[in-house]
Amino acid sequence: MQTRFILAGSLLAMITVGSGFWSVWTFARLGRVVDQTLRDSQATIDLAAALAESLEREDDALLLALSGDAKRADRALLVERRRGDDGYAKLRSRLAKRGDDGASAFLRLQRAMGDYRASGSILQAEAGRPDALKRYHGQVNPLLRRAVRACAAIRERNFSSMRLSGVRARDEARAATRVVFAASLAALLLATVVAVWLAQSVVRPIRALTSSVDAIRLGDFDHRLAPTSEDELGRLAAGFNRMAETLAEYRRSSLGELLAAKTTLESTLEALPDAVFVIAPDGSFAALNPAAHAILRAKRVADARRVHDLPLAPVHREAVEAALAGRAVLPSRADFAHVIQARLDGEPRKFLVTAVPIPEFAPRRTGAVVVLDDVTEFALLDELRSELVAVASHELKTPLTTLRMNVMLLGESAETFTPRQRSMLDAAVLGCEELGNTIDELLDVTRIESGQLRLDLGPVDLNQIVDTSLRVIQARFDDAEVRLIIRRDVRPALVLGDPSRLRTVLTNILSNALKYSPQGGTVIIQIASPQNAGGDGPAILQLAVTDAGPGVPEAFRERVFGKFFRIEHHLDRASNSVRGTGIGLYLCREIVKAHGGSIWCEPAEGGHGTTFALKLPTDG
Repeated sequence: MQTRFILAGSLLAMITVGSGFWSVWTFARLGRVVDQTLRDSQATIDLAAALAESLEREDDALLLALSGDAKRADRALLVERRRGDDGYAKLRSRLAKRGDDGASAFLRLQRAMGDYRASGSILQAEAGRPDALKRYHGQVNPLLRRAVRACAAIRERNFSSMRLSGVRARDEARAATRVVFAASLAALLLATVVAVWLAQSVVRPIRALTSSVDAIRLGDFDHRLAPTSEDELGRLAAGFNRMAETLAEYRRSSLGELLAAKTTLESTLEALPDAVFVIAPDGSFAALNPAAHAILRAKRVADARRVHDLPLAPVHREAVEAALAGRAVLPSRADFAHVIQARLDGEPRKFLVTAVPIPEFAPRRTGAVVVLDDVTEFALLDELRSELVAVASHELKTPLTTLRMNVMLLGESAETFTPRQRSMLDAAVLGCEELGNTIDELLDVTRIESGQLRLDLGPVDLNQIVDTSLRVIQARFDDAEVRLIIRRDVRPALVLGDPSRLRTVLTNILSNALKYSPQGGTVIIQIASPQNAGGDGPAILQLAVTDAGPGVPEAFRERVFGKFFRIEHHLDRASNSVRGTGIGLYLCREIVKAHGGSIWCEPAEGGHGTTFALKLPTDG
């Protein structure tokens, strides 16, 4: 096949190049001939004109002699005759070199010049006679006119020669054009014949190959091609036949295994207790297990055929779309606020949604698996825990108030106590305050979950919030030998907030920083402007607390704000004996969200320690 294309292309190239070279040579030769002819004719015309002019001036010198100025006339006549002789010699030389056939015109010029000069010489000698001027007009001037006409005849003959050269050049150009056109037409016909021949020799096997591929696609693995040549297409047909044979053998050997795998997968889906939806790349249902059908019937969408027909919350719908887009969806903590509720067998059930991508579900396309986990019991336990927290907090509030009042009354007579007794009394007061703070936090959790958290909003200076919180917690930092640094980039730093709630947020963050900072460490509080904080705009201020603790792994930087979450439960940090209920950061997040702000956790600068930062809208 390659040899065919090379030979055909070479033949076409040779014809094209040959006709091109011949055209170039013909037009170049024609140009040279025309150019030489024009130059020669123009030179002859110029010489004839110069000779005619010289004769006219010679006649002027003769008239000068007749006027009586013989000396000037003799000099002028001598000069003009020399010029005339020189022009006559050049003209004769050029006509002889060209082999011009205008000998008769040149002979007439020669005789006319001879007659004129002979008559002029006689008249010059008899210039003093009275009838000299009459003889000039009667004999000499007519001879001059005849000589000038002879020069004009030579010029006209050369003008005609130039016109004939143009005509010949035109005729030869037309002939060359016809030859080039004929060669181009022959090359076009030959190219058409070769192209049709090559197309037939290539297209016919390719069509047969295309039909065979379609047959394989439709399941006809016994379709074969008949090799028609030994070239590349013939080897391609033989390779296709080998491939079809291998596919047929593979199909015969693996079809049973594929059917068994499909049956196993379907049985596995049916055995799963959770509802499973297999989603195709276009969003349609590829497979559902009985539990999934039951949920669809319970939600009265039994005829649903696409994932968009599922009654999903926006957050879960985004997770499914992300899975169909091929993006891995990180498992999130159990959020019972976003569940699918349905009554199965007369009982209310709650389901959490998990979406996982299926790479290469179809060629270069991604599917997804959506699993609805039954979390009814877990949701019930979460509700019971919340109720227990609420009841316990309310029940503990009254005895704690009584205990705190008695301890405070006892402290009024502390001057009679021994140092040990005063130390015990101070410890009791501190314990009552810590227990009161814990109960207040638990009550705040209850208010948040019931939607009853109220804020007393007004202009608040974050610098005052920091100062007030430090008066309460500074002694604990001093006792733990942890240095506290404050950086104030904005004065005043006014935000719209609830002072007591913001103090709670800052106190909880500082308490966490103190718990995890080693002795001799440093905790930094920074109030930053929007520019320094890299904020979202001029109406945002940032408050950040950076500790020198072990840091929070990336996987837990969002989960630390979860309710009752303790990082020690997931990492081997039990030896640190850090106490806590796991609700402090949860309260911080909910209070900041209620203020219209945001809070997050990130590694400290340098990678050692943790920074808890929050952004709040400014006042005005």
